[in-house]
Amino acid sequence: MPPVLEIAGELDLDTVPNIDRFLRRNLGPLYHQDHLVIDLSAATFIDSSFIGFLVRLVTDQRARRKELVLVRPAGQVRRVLALVGLPNVVPVFESVDEAVGRLVSGRLPVIPPAFSPAPA
Repeated sequence: MPPVLEIAGELDLDTVPNIDRFLRRNLGPLYHQDHLVIDLSAATFIDSSFIGFLVRLVTDQRARRKELVLVRPAGQVRRVLALVGLPNVVPVFESVDEAVGRLVSGRLPVIPPAFSPAPA
């Protein structure tokens, strides 16, 4: 099963380096070796530094034929993701089970499902 990272609070210039360090410490220096699910249900705010982090992360993942998927963004986080069009590049799912199921099914690359600024 791919690792599921639950991120809470504000994800900005001050916290993004901590997220990267956490991934390296807990998943090893080559944390791109497996698919990765990021659960954003408890995230309350994101800025351009977090968007940039996600773009770099998905680029690194795909270079290694691994996937990054996001799960359950809400509120401002969901609106910003929609505004910058990130769900067209990084698949966003409404449940962890759905995201993990898609990753372990072997149907890769994961095609982003339909996404709207408001949850279904």
